[in-house]
Amino acid sequence: MTTIFAETALLPTGWAENVLIGMDDDGWITSVQPGSNAMRDAVHASGPVLPGMPNTHSHAFQRAMAGLTERVTGEKDSFWTWRDMMYRFAGSITPDDLEAIAVRLYIEMLKAGYTNVAEFHYLHHQPDG
Repeated sequence: MTTIFAETALLPTGWAENVLIGMDDDGWITSVQPGSNAMRDAVHASGPVLPGMPNTHSHAFQRAMAGLTERVTGEKDSFWTWRDMMYRFAGSITPDDLEAIAVRLYIEMLKAGYTNVAEFHYLHHQPDG
């Protein structure tokens, strides 16, 4: 069990001061106690504590295609030309490529405060369709 002491934390009821946050060995929050005294063995947060944000609709592989479709290629560009490019790109990456792309994206998201992700993808077929 780990205890974190936050001088300031954003709770469902609003901002609170002197908050003890108990966590089990798996990292799950087991208790939140605002208005507490700092415990000697508590880890002290170095700033305000905020809940993590979820990304509830991610297409990790699209992170690697950024820039491929964000430019005009002709007078008839549309959602459908973007979709065709997206499927061509999706069909060209391997499972190892996708893993590398997702790892990098998830690190970027974690650094930005995202702590959960729901992944959606179009990679459910063999490369030949």
